[in-house]
Amino acid sequence: MSGSKPMTITGIIFGFGAFIYFMIMTKIIFIPLILFILAIFFLAPFRKENDYVKRLILIISLVFTGWMISHLGFAIIPFVISFLIAYLLDPVVTFLKRKGFPRWMSSLVFILFFVGVVALISIFVFPMIFTQLNDAIRKITSLVSTVNNYLDTKKLYRVLNDIGITNDDMQKLIRKEVIPELKGFMENIFNSLLSLLTGISVLATQMLNVILVPIFAFYFLKDFHKIKLTIKSILEKKNLKFLTDLRRINDIFKVYIGWQVIAASMVGTVCSTMFSIFGIPFPIVLGVICGFLNPIPYLGFIASMVISSLTILIVEPDNMWQQVMIVIAVIGGMHIINAYFIEPYILGKRVGLHPLLLFLALFLFGGMFGFVGLLVAVPCTAALVMFFNDWKDKLQFTDFPLTDEKIN
Repeated sequence: MSGSKPMTITGIIFGFGAFIYFMIMTKIIFIPLILFILAIFFLAPFRKENDYVKRLILIISLVFTGWMISHLGFAIIPFVISFLIAYLLDPVVTFLKRKGFPRWMSSLVFILFFVGVVALISIFVFPMIFTQLNDAIRKITSLVSTVNNYLDTKKLYRVLNDIGITNDDMQKLIRKEVIPELKGFMENIFNSLLSLLTGISVLATQMLNVILVPIFAFYFLKDFHKIKLTIKSILEKKNLKFLTDLRRINDIFKVYIGWQVIAASMVGTVCSTMFSIFGIPFPIVLGVICGFLNPIPYLGFIASMVISSLTILIVEPDNMWQQVMIVIAVIGGMHIINAYFIEPYILGKRVGLHPLLLFLALFLFGGMFGFVGLLVAVPCTAALVMFFNDWKDKLQFTDFPLTDEKIN
């Protein structure tokens, strides 16, 4: 009997080695899904014995989920959009449920309303936006040609010579630095917006997604409470602390994202309307830009002012400076009303961050994840600060003021 045990161990090792060799030779082991399954299979038996194994399993699962999302790409967009709609509308449907309205009825009404709004925007607003965007891009190209022609006339250099600036230095500066940078900046802004809206338009015109998104959103919204109850029942037995943290994070994200969607729509609509009333060039495009940039603290309204002012200077209307002042007044007024009166009342201190920490978060998230990173920088950083404060309280550190009363 004693000799059978070494033979068994030897057989296991030989079989395992043969299995690994087979996986390498067939290159199956290099498939991320197979690697994930193998990692979980070998680590799972030790998860109760070591906390670090639990954390490793969590990290592997998160990395694999991120890879899966990036790999699937557009295939999961209908699910993501549908879930986001249900996530934002669930509090309203839950409130109506308490008032006696069936969830399926409230869900159906909201989804039909959403579909109607999207259809109206696609029919009446998108064509105007595309027309104005194309006109703006043509204006930029025309401006560059006009500036180059003006430089060729030598008039500018004669003026500069009179004030002591040499022709060669200024010509190099303008031709090689100023004009390309200005053209690239403005074209990138308008082309990015055009690409985004074109992508939305293409997505909206794809019949399959037009059908799937409302259907998925209806079922997500109708049964959202069941999803929450399922997650709650699992985590109450497995990890009560994680459930508590998840609720706190949910409070931050739901309030912040929900309000920013409303605020962006409000700012975009008001700015477009005011720009149209005062005859500002490309009013709908500039209003949409203001709405898109509004969720970015500080940088959003400054970028909106710069882009709108540059657009007016490019078009050069008769009352150019008057229109620049109107644009600055409208955007600045909307920012003051939103940031100092409405937003603090809606958000309170739940996502309040110190300005220095806020700027650091914007640069880090923006550098890593681009425009999407700028949009999610505030709630993600607020959640991280929440965990940091928990850790600080647990260790009984002295108070360190990372939070502030409000976000501007």
